[in-house]
Amino acid sequence: MNFDSVLSRWLDTAVSGIRFGLDRKEVRAELEGHIEDKMADLRRVFPDIPPDEARDRALSSMGNPEELKEELARVHRPWLGWLWTASRYLLCLVMLVNLLVGYSNSGNIEEGSIRGSTSYGTVHRIRGGEKAELGQYTFQITGAACLEYPNRLDREDKLQVVLRASSPRFWERINPRAIVDNVTVVGPDGTRYAADSNKYHDGLKKPDPAVWANMFSEWGIGWREVAFFLPAEGWQPGDRVTLELDSEVGRIVLSTAVTERVEMS
Repeated sequence: MNFDSVLSRWLDTAVSGIRFGLDRKEVRAELEGHIEDKMADLRRVFPDIPPDEARDRALSSMGNPEELKEELARVHRPWLGWLWTASRYLLCLVMLVNLLVGYSNSGNIEEGSIRGSTSYGTVHRIRGGEKAELGQYTFQITGAACLEYPNRLDREDKLQVVLRASSPRFWERINPRAIVDNVTVVGPDGTRYAADSNKYHDGLKKPDPAVWANMFSEWGIGWREVAFFLPAEGWQPGDRVTLELDSEVGRIVLSTAVTERVEMS
């Protein structure tokens, strides 16, 4: 039996109890490296030692391969290997989703992020806002504030109300245009404002009165927020704004008190 076949058979026996293939391959390479190091040490101490003897001494110092096989089998459980492999695939999946979501929204949001926002993100976030279920979606008011522009003559004060739509089907992209086109905003004075995703498109009829809706306010995997802006004239802290959403699958009404006043630059 030649030199290589003896070493190969010893290694194959030692790792044969490891059921997970990737672990078995890595452990075999590690053992082979240890044996080669021991053989190199022997050759430095005994320059004239024959290769077969150096190999046999190195293998003897490593122990009985059958006993080593049982010990390695106990240490390297197959479920640990599969868990490690699954975690690698999960990481790749998250990176892929990150890339695809960031690419599909490029130009509107921060590219390459699992979560993004625009310059018109939620100015004042609220917790525990009204929530309702409609179809497979959950709708909740997540922000409300009065935006004041004391140093901007070209801008009027606005009330911002933010609506979040989320779905357990995280792989599906939520269409913000469908949300906007089905929402009516009711101001504190009872004025009803139509929301229209085509409001600022040239050549299309603009609803009157209308509110501006930022369809790309903030977003993440499985959810998207839309910010609605309506006139703040006559607003007093605590006045309520209502969002009415009518769709083919049903109707919901959510409202919130606007108490926060935010000075914008």
